[in-house]
Amino acid sequence: MLGAISVGLGLVLSGCAVGHGAAGAKFVPKKPGVLTVATSFIPAPGFWFGPSARLGFEAGLARALAHKLGLARVRVVEVPFARVTDGRLDGADLGLSQVTPTSEREQTASFSTPYLTAPPGVLARNGVDATDLKSLRELRWVVARISTLTPIVRDVVQPASPPLVVEDRSNAIQALRSGRADALLLDLPVALGLARAEPGRFQVLAQLSGGESLAAVLPKDSPNLDIVDSSIRALTSDGTISRLSSRWLGSQADVPLILTSQ
Repeated sequence: MLGAISVGLGLVLSGCAVGHGAAGAKFVPKKPGVLTVATSFIPAPGFWFGPSARLGFEAGLARALAHKLGLARVRVVEVPFARVTDGRLDGADLGLSQVTPTSEREQTASFSTPYLTAPPGVLARNGVDATDLKSLRELRWVVARISTLTPIVRDVVQPASPPLVVEDRSNAIQALRSGRADALLLDLPVALGLARAEPGRFQVLAQLSGGESLAAVLPKDSPNLDIVDSSIRALTSDGTISRLSSRWLGSQADVPLILTSQ
């Protein structure tokens, strides 16, 4: 199991943020003046990367949230993904780790309003081609045991050959890099981030119909949930999240759609 690794972003923010929600709720951080954020994958192309993980969509979102909440800086701790999805954040205020809320996960954690829509995206090695469901079935797939997208590969794509099963997303990406598999199903923003980070190796072939979302994770029944929700809605309304997504991930609208149902 990974130990918690502190990654200080150290960004000093302007003093105009007030840290109060619409109903007067106030954000109470674990450490005064600091938003402590748990994430699982450093580096995570498009989301957390660069010196001290300062770059990427979720890194920018963390700083924007800290500003909205009236906090002076962001501190990042690396926490295993299974713990983040369980709401066990190792002392962090919230988790930003490309997490999809599910009814099972909601039994042990609380989730914010979504900050990104996340239809399934097909990440493939360069040179691989597929334009419809039939051709997707002919690819060599890799799936992760703990991914919410694995049932879609098995039950919807239904590959002609059994997919390679690995433990987690990091292992699945490595299988793609090494040529042991052709394709991997990821949340589309995650697939876009990887393809943008390694354009000579990866491409996003398509997005599938249907979709999920990415949300912040908080400890179960956290009193900070309402103000985090209102802050994310405000960052959506003022275009901050859209600008961060365009800068670090690219446009989801440019990815071809493959329908998976009639």
